[in-house]
Amino acid sequence: MGKKYEFKASKTERLSAFLASNVPALSSSKADMLIKCGEVRVNGVKTKANALLACGDTVSIFVPDAVNKNAVAVPVVYEDDNIVIFDKPKRTAYDALPQLYNAPLFAVHRLDTNTTGLIVFAKTEKAMKELSDAFKERRVKKVYEAAVLPAPESDGETLTAYTKLLNDRNLALVSDKPKNGYKTMITEYTVIRRIGDAAILRVFPHTGRTHQIRAHLSFIGCPIIGEHKYGIKGNAALQGAPDTQMLAAVELEFTGLKGGLEYLNEKTFTVSSGFDVTFLLSAYC
Repeated sequence: MGKKYEFKASKTERLSAFLASNVPALSSSKADMLIKCGEVRVNGVKTKANALLACGDTVSIFVPDAVNKNAVAVPVVYEDDNIVIFDKPKRTAYDALPQLYNAPLFAVHRLDTNTTGLIVFAKTEKAMKELSDAFKERRVKKVYEAAVLPAPESDGETLTAYTKLLNDRNLALVSDKPKNGYKTMITEYTVIRRIGDAAILRVFPHTGRTHQIRAHLSFIGCPIIGEHKYGIKGNAALQGAPDTQMLAAVELEFTGLKGGLEYLNEKTFTVSSGFDVTFLLSAYC
């Protein structure tokens, strides 16, 4: 778990420096990482920027046990001179990974803070250009797993909807009909396990819209367990359910890479979703 702290600023100061001076055993670099991970609120509003505090501002922060114990680590699934692939844990922002890795890296795609699993970084600018293009052009096959409640009636389906991102709220609107300013999103799923009213899905996004899987599954009435932005909060109230979304990037396959990365073509990288479904078995079995 972890511990929550709350303080009041007594002078004008940068957020990371203020946290490092007030939270026991927290360095400025770890404070900066927790800010990026969305664990800090200023006057009740989540911030991911190293803001300049004013006298009287209220600052709250959640510090996971792993940070307190100096045990933050991100497993490396694959690495060579051009790329590194991590198995990202939840509560870790994608742009905090280079800091944890302790070396310069270039982001080529992203995962939401509480989505776990495979994420790729480039080590060189040349690799960054090729990989960024590959992700944008859908030359990287991505597979996810998600636990949803309630389960879909169908054992598999390819869904089409239309979405528009409200940038100021970081929120994706979804429509079943085309609208001005909306983009098409296509999401395929198959049910790999049913547990009572819930299900574990294997999900294949055919487009790359922001929050696509979270928003699309909620739109069809099958929100991800633990997902609070688009989901139904009641489905996370099951005894023992996690407090963050059960969504994991479990497989990556490269195709059509060029520029010296051809050796990665047709390679597939996999991890386990790591979902603990004990609470579902207890509830429904």
